[in-house]
Amino acid sequence: MPETVRMQSPLPEYNGLLFIGDPHLAASPPGWRMDDYCRTILGKLSFALDLATQQNYLPIILGDLFHLPRNNPNHLLVDLVELFRPVKPWVLVGNHDKHEARLTRDVSLAVLAAAQVVTLLAEAGPVGAVSLGGRRVLIGASPDWTPLPQGIDPEGYDHVVWVSHHDLQFPDYDSGRWTLKELPGIDLVVNGHIHTPKPPQRRGRTLWCNPGGISRLSRSIYTQNREPAVSLWRPGLAAPEVIPLPHRPFAEVFLPFPEEAASHPDTVDESLFIRGLENLMMRKTTEGVGLKSFLEANLNPADPIDAMIWELYEEVMHGQNQE
Repeated sequence: MPETVRMQSPLPEYNGLLFIGDPHLAASPPGWRMDDYCRTILGKLSFALDLATQQNYLPIILGDLFHLPRNNPNHLLVDLVELFRPVKPWVLVGNHDKHEARLTRDVSLAVLAAAQVVTLLAEAGPVGAVSLGGRRVLIGASPDWTPLPQGIDPEGYDHVVWVSHHDLQFPDYDSGRWTLKELPGIDLVVNGHIHTPKPPQRRGRTLWCNPGGISRLSRSIYTQNREPAVSLWRPGLAAPEVIPLPHRPFAEVFLPFPEEAASHPDTVDESLFIRGLENLMMRKTTEGVGLKSFLEANLNPADPIDAMIWELYEEVMHGQNQE
């Protein structure tokens, strides 16, 4: 049966909803980036939130605010507290925001919630309502690994907008698990998690949108041709409007493609070693046992670069064990 919600009054007034896809904030650059990644992404967030303030938009971050769920440096958390305090964006919980698939008190997102500088969307279901140009809009959420609704009975709301962080079955996305279908009563679903923007897909009344992340994480032909952007929706728009963010050219952000990749432009350059290393960095135990086994199995002590990676591992883990 469709979920029923009751209308609230009075509703906060906004001119639109500003959707900000997967920032993946981190102190160190992921993958092949060579810029000051932390400053770059904070700059994009600052631009988006300034726009929201100037135009009276409600900013909604679509999950994965952080690249690593825990142990982010204090200076990054302080920067976010100062950035978020005047605006208090809504933040959907993504898979990268959780430790061992759980939202616990020791993750960085919990710090921001405790500081009361974000409105945390951590549970599935209706989360609030706003007035957009006199139209009553109900907003619901499906955080990472929570169900999408089968439908909603809006009971007096003019529009229903849902935000999600899922592997949705958009065209040309092989990892999709959730079928795009009409969700009775829901006008718009805006999804995070899938970093590459996808064309909107209509299923009956429901329009499914995936604006993509504001961060370019990987060195690939997809990020090479992508323009980081946020999306704006208000009643009357057929689909969210794309608003580009200031960004530097791909060649100034990423190390050059290797020659073999340049000769095969249809090939995505994703180093399995780098991807495995980043994956284990997110999931390692406090002692770093899993990461240590991975490095011992893959590093060549005679290679100068591999030797530097091992030195970095020992430095990081030694520091952790001293805490």
